[in-house]
Amino acid sequence: MIAGVYGDERDAIVSFDPRTKLLVFIVASSVSLVPFTYAAHASLAALICAMIFLNGKRGLALKIGAAYAAIVYLRSFVIASTAAAPAMVGFAMLVISLALFFFPIFAAFLLLALTTRMSRLISALQRMRLPMVAIIPLAVLLRFIPTVQDEWAGVRKAMAFRGISLSFGAILRHPARSIEFILIPLLFSTISVIEELAAASLARGLDGERARTSLDAARLALPDWTTMALAIALFVVAQAGRTVLS
Repeated sequence: MIAGVYGDERDAIVSFDPRTKLLVFIVASSVSLVPFTYAAHASLAALICAMIFLNGKRGLALKIGAAYAAIVYLRSFVIASTAAAPAMVGFAMLVISLALFFFPIFAAFLLLALTTRMSRLISALQRMRLPMVAIIPLAVLLRFIPTVQDEWAGVRKAMAFRGISLSFGAILRHPARSIEFILIPLLFSTISVIEELAAASLARGLDGERARTSLDAARLALPDWTTMALAIALFVVAQAGRTVLS
């Protein structure tokens, strides 16, 4: 099991409240769905990278920032290129636009999924007076994704022991066979993971009628209020840019 993908906050400089991360995720999704201004988009990406860095995932923050810088550079390079065929330029701009579209959503989801302990998330959502029928699916979803990542690593090792390569080139050469080698073991592993997560939820009393207590209480501090204010300000700027563009 990869311990670092289960909300490890031991190296965190600032431990943000899960409600702050949820708000940033909602803002990132909203900004990506409107004709955004690139200044607001870049500022939002920088804010998410800074939150990931402060929350202890420094290497991940640097990788995400480098990826965003590479996408922006490629966009500028494609726009400035005049020798390429218009069809190639259009296709490249389509791919780059899709990458920019999904980038804040993906980065904000990584922030929420990889830097949040489930105990703090459940405590924060209970403070928001949300019903358990909404809290449990979200908690299971965030726990399910890194668990599947562990299962995928196991599937790759098992295929390697049998002399089956699941590299990108092998998938391109034999797509149907690669899908079979990937999907069948991964689906069987996923079924067992779902059953184990459901059993763990029941064992922890998440379906109980009494209010659930937690030793890891979630509280909003000054960094949370500051971050939420910045996120809301970026959302307002993006909405203003949408009005100008429309």
